[in-house]
Amino acid sequence: MTLVAWLLGLGASLFIFGVVVVHLLMALVLIIPTWRICTRAGFSGALSLFHLVPLIGSFIVMGVLAFSDWPNGEAPSGKR
Repeated sequence: MTLVAWLLGLGASLFIFGVVVVHLLMALVLIIPTWRICTRAGFSGALSLFHLVPLIGSFIVMGVLAFSDWPNGEAPSGKR
């Protein structure tokens, strides 16, 4: 293995490691407030852990919060 090939492999590994670290940091920044929102709305706070799922986790959380009836929230518009 040449030095150039080794350095390219090291660069790719560091890039992937950096992407994983940034994803985990962003997920942690989102998990804490989402946990509080979920518990205040009457859902389990563990719902916010879907932020750890790459690419679609945040969309899952937003979909559940947007389109479901909140146990502690206001009555849905059709039941007023």
